[in-house]
Amino acid sequence: MSETGVGTEAPDVLRKRMVADLRARGAIASEEVADAFLAVPRHLFAPEVSAAEVYSASEAVFIKYNSRGKPVSSISAPWLQARMLEAAGVAPGMRVLEVGSGGCNAALLAELVGETGSVTSVDIDPDITARARTFLDKAGYTRVHVQQADGAQPLPGAPIRGFDRIIVTVGAADLVSAWVDQLAADGRLVVPLRFRALSRTIAFAREDDHLRSDTLIRSGFVSIQGGSAHAPRSVRLAGRDVRLVVDENQEADADALAQAFHGPRHERWTGVELGEHEGLLPRLEVWLAGAVAPYGRLRATREAAERGLVGWVLERGMPAAWDHGSLAYLTLRSAAHSGSERYELGIISHGPDREQIASRLSDAVVRFDREARNEGEPVVRAYRRDNGKVLHGVTVDKPSTRLTIA
Repeated sequence: MSETGVGTEAPDVLRKRMVADLRARGAIASEEVADAFLAVPRHLFAPEVSAAEVYSASEAVFIKYNSRGKPVSSISAPWLQARMLEAAGVAPGMRVLEVGSGGCNAALLAELVGETGSVTSVDIDPDITARARTFLDKAGYTRVHVQQADGAQPLPGAPIRGFDRIIVTVGAADLVSAWVDQLAADGRLVVPLRFRALSRTIAFAREDDHLRSDTLIRSGFVSIQGGSAHAPRSVRLAGRDVRLVVDENQEADADALAQAFHGPRHERWTGVELGEHEGLLPRLEVWLAGAVAPYGRLRATREAAERGLVGWVLERGMPAAWDHGSLAYLTLRSAAHSGSERYELGIISHGPDREQIASRLSDAVVRFDREARNEGEPVVRAYRRDNGKVLHGVTVDKPSTRLTIA
């Protein structure tokens, strides 16, 4: 496609540098995805920022905010778009549905499906669809069909055999039935899904009577709007400084947990260590979501740590479990024998049953280390809530689906 209105070679140079960087980081593995990134003039889809910024962005570029100043639409960072496209496995001739418009990702999809395929991009916000249509036309992608619609609802005119690929580019609180129903028998669904207060972009394929994941990407997206939107509950344990994030309507007695948090503290260290760049903690977080219930995240400000209210809690939060009036959460400390490059996982707990709940969470961490540490990514399976199948163990119940994690 041509770069209408661009009178300099700078975007070309920036694109080549971006693709080289994405290859080096492992975000791009195929020539097809690399060629798509080389072809799409992504700077045309974000005129609010410089070309250099949009091609080198490590985080999303926000393009619209609501009345409270919260971002409601964005263009994802190149590395995340690349990883999602690689996970989707889009090929020429495919019929693709994109839920959440911005224009840039639809252009990449159009390059991948070619002249014989089709791309439909939907968004609930008329401002976003109008913007996407304008920039797609300017960039030369007039064949992309842009439609204002609630992407969580069935799309009128969907292919009879379903879409070959459905790619969701907004954070979803549920794996809605419309996506499963409109997915072809051999299709793939890539969706940023929030569960147990975690956010993972998951690539699903059909397996028997359910969907099975084969790729998990740690990521963050602006939340989906419309009837399927659902925000997690935040239980304040120490004002705004420390809070427990509870998802899927799990029961949590806010008063009892806050009282417990201000009571005696118990520490239990697991002996399980991880390296600074090992990437183990994100896998452990997902694995624990399928092994411990109830389960969520404890978040704390830097000031809370400096005041000694919490142990070492990462900025994005740490896994937490609770039971009536007691709670426990994962923490870290430098491994004594190996300096700053390795860390030991431990549990801090509060409440009348603090020792028991610490032991329960600690046992789960040790079991992960023994049984799953070297087994690759956890597998997420999604079953319809109405299929009547009895599932054993911990389940994550969404309005439309029931998840298991193994």
